[in-house]
Amino acid sequence: MTALAGRVARSFARGMATYDGAALAQRRIAARLFAAYRRAAPGHRPARVLEAGHGSGHLTRHLLGLRPARLWLNDLAAPELPGVAAEYRPGDIAEVALPGAVDLAASASMIQWVTDPARAVGRLCDAVAPGGWLALSGFAPGHFPELRALGSRAAAPSYLSGAQMAALLPAGWRVRGAGEWPIVLHFPGALEVLRHLRATGVNGCAGHIRSPGALRDFMARYEALHGGARDVALTYVASWLVAERRG
Repeated sequence: MTALAGRVARSFARGMATYDGAALAQRRIAARLFAAYRRAAPGHRPARVLEAGHGSGHLTRHLLGLRPARLWLNDLAAPELPGVAAEYRPGDIAEVALPGAVDLAASASMIQWVTDPARAVGRLCDAVAPGGWLALSGFAPGHFPELRALGSRAAAPSYLSGAQMAALLPAGWRVRGAGEWPIVLHFPGALEVLRHLRATGVNGCAGHIRSPGALRDFMARYEALHGGARDVALTYVASWLVAERRG
């Protein structure tokens, strides 16, 4: 496991107790990704399904509706999902042993955390049988514009647009859909934004807030720049890709 993977694992492990309830955007993204896959492949009935970065199961719950004969779940930090019978493969997606000849490989809100997204995408694609599908989401370069406007330098290592993810596909794949989804969440104030980020295991202001005074200044500027009549906004910018492996 790389040093970055270790830090990511520790961060999400600390936030695991609060992640599921706070991950409002991630839940929406998982639902949209699954819907995009079903629109592209309405008659596809995958018997063998692999999910990378299952987390608290937002995408897994949709995949279970497909009733696959075999389901493999991988995550760097999350424990096994209560009540979900699957073949668990914990570990770094860059290194963990993956099954072969799956009909669908899917991953929601994970790829941005890997340092070598080309390797991760390549490994997922290699696991898919000819005629199978890939459904993938991450976060785009425009993610969290409100934080960046205030000087936050914190970012996941691999923000990619849908087109950039599509460019990582190996030969023999056909893009069936790609793009970005902006998702705006609203909070009573800047303090609630920070609490939301902490609850999801993401430190969106790492290196930026180092004292009580800096915290007060950050909250005042956030509310001045990004506040409305009743609340303040935080914008997630998800990227997505659905692709088919030619038979």
